[in-house]
Amino acid sequence: MNKEKMKQSLLIGALTSSFGIFVSKLLGLLYYSPLSAIAGESNMAFYSIVYTYYDLLLQISQAGIPFAIASLVAKYYSKQDYKSVLLVKKMGTSIVMGLSMITGIFLLLAAEPIARQSLGISAPKEDVENLKIMFAILTIAVIIVPLLSSVRGYIQGLKRLDLYASSQVLEQFVRVFSIVFFAYLFVRVLHFKNIWAIFIAIGAASLGAIVALLFTKLLSKEDEAHVSELAKAQGNDALLSQKEIVKEILLLGVPYVIISFLGTAGPLVNTTFFLDHMTRVNGPGIYEEAKLASGILQANIAKISNIPSVLALGFGSGMVPYLSESLEERDNRKITKQINQILDTVTYILVPMIMIFIFFARDIYYIMYGNRNLDLGTKLFAVSNIQIFLGTIAPIFSSMMMSLKLRKDAIITLIISFIAKFITFFPLVSLFGAYGMIYSSGVYYLIQIVMYFMALRKNFGINIKGATRRFIKMIFCSLVMVLPAFLIHSLIPFDYSSRILDILIMGVLGILMLGIYYWLTSKINLLQRVFGIKDVSLRSLISRLRS
Repeated sequence: MNKEKMKQSLLIGALTSSFGIFVSKLLGLLYYSPLSAIAGESNMAFYSIVYTYYDLLLQISQAGIPFAIASLVAKYYSKQDYKSVLLVKKMGTSIVMGLSMITGIFLLLAAEPIARQSLGISAPKEDVENLKIMFAILTIAVIIVPLLSSVRGYIQGLKRLDLYASSQVLEQFVRVFSIVFFAYLFVRVLHFKNIWAIFIAIGAASLGAIVALLFTKLLSKEDEAHVSELAKAQGNDALLSQKEIVKEILLLGVPYVIISFLGTAGPLVNTTFFLDHMTRVNGPGIYEEAKLASGILQANIAKISNIPSVLALGFGSGMVPYLSESLEERDNRKITKQINQILDTVTYILVPMIMIFIFFARDIYYIMYGNRNLDLGTKLFAVSNIQIFLGTIAPIFSSMMMSLKLRKDAIITLIISFIAKFITFFPLVSLFGAYGMIYSSGVYYLIQIVMYFMALRKNFGINIKGATRRFIKMIFCSLVMVLPAFLIHSLIPFDYSSRILDILIMGVLGILMLGIYYWLTSKINLLQRVFGIKDVSLRSLISRLRS
């Protein structure tokens, strides 16, 4: 395979992964604006607190076991050791169920102290009680979702990726539909309190998981029966005993969960200490204002940041086979080229996206959430792009480290960045309020990027001078792209009272900006260099996208 085709296969694999995740994330975006409108932006702070702990507890209750199940099922199936495949499924599922039950019981017992710490000393008793109820509802999801993940890990190992993807889409669809329908029914029709919208949103995670679990189990019956028949026909015993299987599962899963846990440590600091620290420093009178800012930043804006985070998830999964193959070949030059290709592609898409987020922060926030607290939301969103940019790049470097078997360096990096986040959080929040969360998260991600790069350069001699030069060109092209559109927008009298009108304006300006960016980057051969293609005509690009 020639260099151009090798490059394109890497990028196509990563971009395809990104597109699949994008569809799932898009479904997730659909419910957020109506939920925020029904529940109220202040109550969204509860939602962000609960889901930060939900992500953390899922990492603990799953412990990377679904990842290990998928890897080992694929490994032993290829070796035609079907008895070991069934053992992996049995032991992996047992470990997940045990961990999820322990985690669920812990959440029930610790709900009150977690609620009090997260809301701070000035929180009304009603808020603490509401958060406790939310954690109780969340317990069901903490038990059910890991079981679903272990089943998905098994079918993923059998390469039933169609069923794997369908299960994810179904889970998200059921969740989104349930949130929008039942939140509207209970709050707007039956006139329950606004907080019920959050109760329903949390409960919908369990409902989506249950439906997806039943769907996956039903459609994988034939696969399970086929593997069982092959195991019965297998002449020899399983290659490994149950004890050895458990050991192998844990050896694969534990490093994964440590890195995943440390990766969620930054948001955990924000959730656990922000309201408490703000009320201690500024007095109980700041509580409602701080809760509103926390809800906007950690819920509303965090949801928008999911759009660029698709790149991190997509490239994280897409790059693995290519970097792993180069590592096996001990081809450091090839590894350097692939890392540069990944960085080029991500920044080519991410830089103009961030520029649009900054210059049109008010329009984007208004389109997503209306004009409620528009000024505060606009300011927080514009500044948070520091965190969004760095927070998209850092996980991609983390995936590189995992793919290249630099797990120890990755864990050390994440520990150091967490310590830096914790140390800088309190003084920065004292000085800048909610913006302090953004700045401390920026420090957290920047340290990761710098240390990851140093580890990659030390182990593989990577050089990103070329990627840096191209990055500067992307910034220039993005500024040229945005400024004419920003000037045109500023000349249009607009009072932010019609979302449809703003969507139309941003649609027209978006086409203009994309056209300018495409024309500029192709004229300076940046587009050709990044994607490894010679013909960058629109007809050629459309043909490639279709295929």
